[in-house]
Amino acid sequence: MKNGSTGVTGHGAAKADMDAQWQFLHRQVDRQLALFGRRRRRDKRKAFGLQMATVTLSATITVLLGLRTAGPTRTVLLNIALGLGALITVLAAAEAFFTHRRLWVLRTNTVRRLEALSRHVDFHTAGADGRPPDAGVLTASLAELDAIIADDQKAWQHLHESPPAAHESRFVGTTELPQPEAPPHAAGGDQ
Repeated sequence: MKNGSTGVTGHGAAKADMDAQWQFLHRQVDRQLALFGRRRRRDKRKAFGLQMATVTLSATITVLLGLRTAGPTRTVLLNIALGLGALITVLAAAEAFFTHRRLWVLRTNTVRRLEALSRHVDFHTAGADGRPPDAGVLTASLAELDAIIADDQKAWQHLHESPPAAHESRFVGTTELPQPEAPPHAAGGDQ
C-alpha cells in the first residue's frame, strides 16, 4: 500500500512542479508583453511626434514664405523660415538615426507574437485541470518565448546596423526633390 501511495504522492508532486513551471512561464510572457507593449507605445509616440513636427514645420515654412510683406518684416519671416528648415533637417536626421517608425513596426510584430503565445499558455493551463500536465508543450512554449525575444533582438540589431532604406527620404517634410541618377557612362564607366 505504501508503494501505491508513494506513486500518487509522486504524481501529485510532479503535477505541482509542472503547475509551478506553467505559472513561471505565464509570468515571463506577461512580463515580456508589458515590456514590449511599453516600447511599442513609446516608439509609436516618438514616430508620430517627429512626423507631425516635420509636417507642421513644413506647412509653417510654406505660410511664412507665402506671406506678402515688405521690408524688415519680410527679412524676419525669411529668417524664421530658414531656421525652421534647419530644424526639419535635424528632426529628419533624428528619425533616420533612431528609426522610431521602423521600431514601432518591429515592436508591434513582437507584441502580436507574445499575445499569441500568451493565449496558448492560457489555453494549456486552463485545460490541465484533472489531466497530467504536458511537459512537451511547456518546453515548446518556453522555447517559443526565447525565440520571440531573440528574433526581436536580431531585428533591432539589424535595424541599427543597416543604413536607412533607399526609399526613405533623408529630409522628410522638405521640398527637396530626389536627383536623377547619372547614367553609367557619365559616372566614369560601368560601376
